[in-house]
Amino acid sequence: MNMKTLTIISFMCPILAVGSLVLSGCGGRATAAEGTVIAEFEWDGKHQITLEEMMEEISELPEYKQKKYQDKNGLEEYMTLMSESRLILCLAKDQKLDEDEEILKKVRDHLHALMLDKLTELEVEEKLVFTEDDYRLYYESHKEAYIDTENVELTCITLNDGDRAREVFEEIKAGKDIIEAATELSDHGELIGPGSNAEEPGKTGEIRRGSYPAGTEPFLDAAFSTEIGQIHDGVVDVTVRDKQYFMILRKDKHNQERQKMFDEEDVRKRVEKAVERTKRDELMEEWIVRLRDRAKIKLYSDRIPDTPGAEEGEAAEEDVQDSDESIASEDVVEKLRESTSSQEERTSPE
Repeated sequence: MNMKTLTIISFMCPILAVGSLVLSGCGGRATAAEGTVIAEFEWDGKHQITLEEMMEEISELPEYKQKKYQDKNGLEEYMTLMSESRLILCLAKDQKLDEDEEILKKVRDHLHALMLDKLTELEVEEKLVFTEDDYRLYYESHKEAYIDTENVELTCITLNDGDRAREVFEEIKAGKDIIEAATELSDHGELIGPGSNAEEPGKTGEIRRGSYPAGTEPFLDAAFSTEIGQIHDGVVDVTVRDKQYFMILRKDKHNQERQKMFDEEDVRKRVEKAVERTKRDELMEEWIVRLRDRAKIKLYSDRIPDTPGAEEGEAAEEDVQDSDESIASEDVVEKLRESTSSQEERTSPE
């Protein structure tokens, strides 16, 4: 498949997503043009594309795509793709693909998904209101979630060869800088585990108790008990999942546990996201309850057998496949919830 074909397919994907709705616009009769005609072709009559149509279509593209079609060369490219895609759709219409049941099912699925998105926007998104008090009250009642636990930062050399580790430790005791040793070992590909940082060999970042697997307790004890700026007095030997590691470490920082404040940037972002997610869920739940009450929905759990027979299951599956309801019932509310989640991702701060 050449690049030209790939480009046309990529261009047509949004069009084909609503299949028969678009195909029906490319039937056996010619299309009348109102505006400045920039392209035309013969297919059971004359079909024309206008400048006004093209500009409107481009305006509906995502911004990053619109940038590609800002100058004359870009517009000429879009004009070509637009005419070729319409020509291909006419061929599809001739081959009765607008009547293909598999395509029509995908159209229904896509239509239902769009309806659910729009309904969620109307019933949830447009009714959401957040205040500064909401955020601060949430923070105060969840302060325990915003604690920066005690942690240390190390320069650490981790090797899988005990003799090699002890050799390096003696060199450091004799005056060799641990960073220099870590860099040399990194260049030779010998560093593993904590400290195997290619950009800053030996640097571990923040290390917290409970953040390492079972077997690393001797390493964590050494990391927290060593004095700041000091090399631990020996090679630390740990075994994790039947593998031995040999570690030389220097403590660079020791940060005590502290309560993080609401106005710290990362805290505020997390609080805002949590409040907005909670309110969305509450509003969604309230809406579903009102909908159920309005419809006086009745559920007859006693009529569902404890162990449905295989024949019943097969019949039910056939019924679903033959149904006009393109989205399975079990998916509808879940899709609504997914819609609110996607809205949250689009609107929450980075």
